[in-house]
Amino acid sequence: MGDAEPGPPGRAQRQDPPNLTITVCYNVVMPLTLLLHGRHAPQMAYEPFGPWLVPWRFTDTRDEYRRLRNTTGVLDASVYAAIEVRGDDRADFLHRLLTNDIKRLAPGTGCRAALLTSSAKLVADLLVLADTDVHWLLCELPYAETVRRALEHYLFTEAVSLIAHERRLAALAFPGPQAMALASRLAGTPLLSLASPGDHVQLPLHDEPARWIRWSPIGGEGLLCLVEAARVAALWERLVHHDAVAPIGWEALNIARIEAGAPWMGIDMTEENLLPDTGLDESIASETKGCYIGQEIVARMRTYGSPNKRLMGLLLEDSVVPSSGDELLRGGEAVGRVTSACRSIVLDRVIAMGYVKRGADEPGTAVEVARGDQRLVATVAARPLTLPASSGRTRSDA
Repeated sequence: MGDAEPGPPGRAQRQDPPNLTITVCYNVVMPLTLLLHGRHAPQMAYEPFGPWLVPWRFTDTRDEYRRLRNTTGVLDASVYAAIEVRGDDRADFLHRLLTNDIKRLAPGTGCRAALLTSSAKLVADLLVLADTDVHWLLCELPYAETVRRALEHYLFTEAVSLIAHERRLAALAFPGPQAMALASRLAGTPLLSLASPGDHVQLPLHDEPARWIRWSPIGGEGLLCLVEAARVAALWERLVHHDAVAPIGWEALNIARIEAGAPWMGIDMTEENLLPDTGLDESIASETKGCYIGQEIVARMRTYGSPNKRLMGLLLEDSVVPSSGDELLRGGEAVGRVTSACRSIVLDRVIAMGYVKRGADEPGTAVEVARGDQRLVATVAARPLTLPASSGRTRSDA
């Protein structure tokens, strides 16, 4: 596959659509707010997370983290927009454009995929859900319109229609190993069909229409529940105050995702990154499906060598937590930058993720983080930085 996506015989090939660059700025004056903003709890502390202002903690971060790892709770995850894809040709159309194998998806199943440019740069990170007569694409709200326009550009005469639903659906996340048991109680029936990540089913949440998805943004066990935006406030109140489902803040989620080495679009991944830079090509780009946009570049890098930089873990010796954008140095030479950092609860030390140039990206390599005038000692490590809590072990390749 070359620089243009090949159309059916006799059709002109098209280059990447113009203006694929994400137009939402991540240091906007007015950050985006979740659908429950202001309704989470009295005196709630909100903090920035990418373009969003999110509920950071409800009680104690360690308690919320333990629930996330060992039991479950509820988190306001309304960062998603949904793109509705209809028409007889929708599966074939999406299969030709996205990185993963869409044709294999039966109704009630789903997968993670990416939309790339022809040079294999990220346009969006997607969760694809297949239904009997429709496919749904979930992506973060700032990317929805860009995705819709990009897909429309590649439409020729296919029987496909695209509708972007922004702020129509709310998302409640239930991370943790007891999420399935809780959801079965809330839905009034066992969710037996949700065997694999991306599997989904329409069952009520307290008599309200809902779609339950086996999915966790940090990997491991968890569920995502999509409900009508107009209903989410009442559902949140009932879950927290009547069902005694403990709320979880984004600080605990952020710690868990950095420990898991799970990159977040708009924070650890942008439109400037090649998919192989992120390491996600190993899990969300099919090696057997054939062509998709950017496939030739991804395949070439798999076959002939590593990318110029890789998203790696970092283990820090100091107690100071770096900031996104802090430079990585080796022998006084810039070799990368930090994207995310926190103090790990499992490891009881500061950890981070960041892009490290080839030659300095091997686990065990000593680097420094330039934090203002400070130089923080760090070691490059493989992702994930910790294994799931159920394994009883931690991982460090330093």
